[in-house]
Amino acid sequence: MNNVYSFILGHSAKISYAEIISFFRLKNIKYEVILFEDKFLICSLSDNFDPLFAMANLGGVIKIGKLATRFNILDYADVFKLETLKYIKNNLDTSKKLKIGFSFYKISSKVYSFFVREQMRIKKALSEDKISSRIVISKNKDLSAVIVSKEKLITDSGLDMQVLQSGEDIYCMKTVAIQDFERFGRIDYKRPRIDSQSGMMPPKLAQMMLNLSISRGVVYDPFCGSGTILLMAGELGFSKIIGSDILPRAVSDSNENLAWYENGFNKKLDYEVFESDVLSLPSRISNLEIDCIVSEGYLGKALRGNESFEFIQKQIATLEELYIKTFEVYSKILEEKAIVVMSIPVFVHQTKLLYLDVLEKIEKFGFRLDNLVEEKYLGKRKTLIYKRDDQKVYREIVRLVRLGG
Repeated sequence: MNNVYSFILGHSAKISYAEIISFFRLKNIKYEVILFEDKFLICSLSDNFDPLFAMANLGGVIKIGKLATRFNILDYADVFKLETLKYIKNNLDTSKKLKIGFSFYKISSKVYSFFVREQMRIKKALSEDKISSRIVISKNKDLSAVIVSKEKLITDSGLDMQVLQSGEDIYCMKTVAIQDFERFGRIDYKRPRIDSQSGMMPPKLAQMMLNLSISRGVVYDPFCGSGTILLMAGELGFSKIIGSDILPRAVSDSNENLAWYENGFNKKLDYEVFESDVLSLPSRISNLEIDCIVSEGYLGKALRGNESFEFIQKQIATLEELYIKTFEVYSKILEEKAIVVMSIPVFVHQTKLLYLDVLEKIEKFGFRLDNLVEEKYLGKRKTLIYKRDDQKVYREIVRLVRLGG
């Protein structure tokens, strides 16, 4: 089990999982899933897996770790300190002062309390062997990517040990890559044009959706807004990036943001952004071979949270008509096997989720709904939801494949 890796997942664990296995498919990385929990994924991977490259491409992963040791929960009191000390002495440069941290995921309260006490016993044992060390701690059970970066725990004298529990198994994984939170923040908040009125898609979600397309070819966003998906397509190295929007301001904002990105990140992109409504697309892009459409669909009018059920029903009816017409157009501009990854609004009314009734109608235009993960992780609609607890509208993430004929 030399190539066993952990992926610490963002708040939408199932979408993160779907993104990871889509990335594996894209890069021809053979994988076997060992564990999938709501906080982490553990896989056995082929030799062509590069954790640093993967982290640079994945939007829904906070950390990647590599297996250090594994033991049964019944033995934790006897082996945790012993195995950790052995790993430190065999893998870190003990001639330097060590910085050691532990990140605990899904650990029971009893075991967690014991491990917290063991941290200081590990420090004491190292000191007795004349090895200088400092234990890095946090108010949370896990060390954030910010702390791991600031404390330089991914070095020859640093360690962020992920301690993951699933049933009777405990996995200890050395963190080998962390999310570039500064780069995401720069793209999210430092770009010159941000349009809060047309929806604020997080760059991490945009990157996740782009990975779900299993492509690095020609990508098109027909509802590009201020260009978040276009920017993240540039990050991922798509061969050509196309965007359009019905609003002239959105086209202008996207072009300005893409120019800013090229200059600020020293990257040359092949992109085109133009003004168009969806119904006019067949005449505008008839000569282009599009590998995938990745887009945030129109989420409807902004909601305050006090709207009546009747108001939301009218909103849903209007949006259903829009999405059905949109996919009818997609059927005219996409070739066989092209992929559409799209977010569709889900309205929250009191405690009930109200979906758009469009999936079966979309399939009649020659699309097949593609499962993003195994069926056992999917609900009745076979889709995944991206949400924040304070949102009035959630996003239903779908991947559809254009059929032949």
